[in-house]
Amino acid sequence: KQWYQRRVRAVPMNVGHSATKATNFLEYTRAALAKLQLTSETLTDEAIAAFETRFDATDHRRLVVFYQLRTLLARVIEHVVLIDRLLYLHDNNVSAYLIR
Repeated sequence: KQWYQRRVRAVPMNVGHSATKATNFLEYTRAALAKLQLTSETLTDEAIAAFETRFDATDHRRLVVFYQLRTLLARVIEHVVLIDRLLYLHDNNVSAYLIR
């Protein structure tokens, strides 16, 4: 836990396309840490491999379900937000409508 607590950022960083250049999870992890300018002296290759094995065994299915639900519900949630904003405008006597 210590390796990521050494740097605190005010600006969020993005790993970008590191996943497309990596051939395995270990390479991806090392590239992502380098791009985020994080040191990983205490994060060994064995620890990364153990995390990947544990993730594949327990959380992969949950992640797939999450992304499927997110994809299915995205338009519904977007429309609920738009209707909420429209009702707010109408409550404040602003003429507004939704267009397609």
